[in-house]
Amino acid sequence: MDEKTKALQEERKSLYRDFYNNRIPKRLFVSILLTSHIVAEYGGLNVLDYQYDYSQLREPAKKVCRDIYSDTSPAMPVNLILTRPPAIYQLRDSQSFKMGADGFVQHPEVVGMEENEYGELIEDPYAFLLEKVLPRQYHEMDLNNPVRMLNRMQLGKMALEKDLTDSLGWYQEVMDEHGYYQGSPAGSSGLCVAPYDFIADQLRSFSGVSKDIRRHRSELKEACEAVLPMMYKMGVPAKAHPEGAVFTPLHMPTFMREKDFEEVWFPSYKTLLEQYAANDIRVRAFCEDNWMRYLDHLQELPAGTILQFEYGDPKAIKEKLGKKFIIQGLYPVSLLKSGSKQQVLDKVKELLDVMMPGGGYVFGFDKNPLTLGEINMENLKALAEFVRDYGVYDNPGESFGTPLNTENFTFDEKRMTLQSKYLFDWEEYKEKYPQTPEYARKNFEDLDHKMFNHYLLMAT
Repeated sequence: MDEKTKALQEERKSLYRDFYNNRIPKRLFVSILLTSHIVAEYGGLNVLDYQYDYSQLREPAKKVCRDIYSDTSPAMPVNLILTRPPAIYQLRDSQSFKMGADGFVQHPEVVGMEENEYGELIEDPYAFLLEKVLPRQYHEMDLNNPVRMLNRMQLGKMALEKDLTDSLGWYQEVMDEHGYYQGSPAGSSGLCVAPYDFIADQLRSFSGVSKDIRRHRSELKEACEAVLPMMYKMGVPAKAHPEGAVFTPLHMPTFMREKDFEEVWFPSYKTLLEQYAANDIRVRAFCEDNWMRYLDHLQELPAGTILQFEYGDPKAIKEKLGKKFIIQGLYPVSLLKSGSKQQVLDKVKELLDVMMPGGGYVFGFDKNPLTLGEINMENLKALAEFVRDYGVYDNPGESFGTPLNTENFTFDEKRMTLQSKYLFDWEEYKEKYPQTPEYARKNFEDLDHKMFNHYLLMAT
């Protein structure tokens, strides 16, 4: 990395450091993220073939990074949730995530839990996931055929590791070549799901949970509370950092009656965020669809939360939430395809003129485009450069917004500690192997947490 590139990387670090410590940065940072499908299409690759050898993305990724300005890499390495590499799902015969003819791994509506099984879920959510849900969603996780199950589980894990390794080489190359912001410190970010959404997405299905909220309302509320510590454990970072965040995509609220949202969905999610905030952990909540009717409820979440919006009125969102929260999103990605270059730039100027004053805004699209056909790359190039050049503040260094956990929430360790017969038990292990040194406890518990997260990601 030459001196000019090093200086650019240091500038980018300062943009993020200032922003997430409630200081207005020199300018808006630009973070363009393109799916691996778009990167592959842009490089002329077959959109099916590359998914079994992610090293093929090396030249397309370099081309994208040369052509599109961004302060973070537009091309990212393999990620189980964002990339959905097919091999791990196919080797385990997943019913939850299946590749379509277009090359996309999709999530059909599936049922992993019957309506009469709420009691089992409530008693031990993690055990229920391992014993009932995952074997139903992954047919190779057949408890009646343990040898084949072990083989296929390990094959899937190794396939995921290979996919990641195949993509990390070119990713590090573009990071060094362009001096991109490297992200928050390792171990400071995570992902989890709102308790209600977890039950809806993989356990009961959209249609199933929509019936349960009428037929099994009290059990559903109790299940949200039971799942809460499992979701907390899933997302909790190893070390909190202002630039890190736990990502929570929010699926169900816009399909619910406001009364059901208030009574059943919101309480456990609000508690989840308060418990993260008590440990100085920031959350990035992606409010999918249109949340305008829920703005007052969002106001109850911990200060410093990142609220990423898909649709809505930018002025109303800024007025109601801008002083307490970080706001992200709201630029209509469809305009990149349908609009002229001037229309694209006029729209981004209109949005920035509303959202930039006072700080606390992260530029972003309403949703990430999935295919190259959904965007005009020349328009994207012009937009990224405009945000960089127009998004300059005249008052850098001034404080803005409300710092994380201004409310001084208290962590409820008893409530947030997941109890399960399948979690590693140090006392049990120590009794069997008394010669084991005490420092080994953390090693085993860290490994157990990684395994726990792997299973939870299979159901996310």
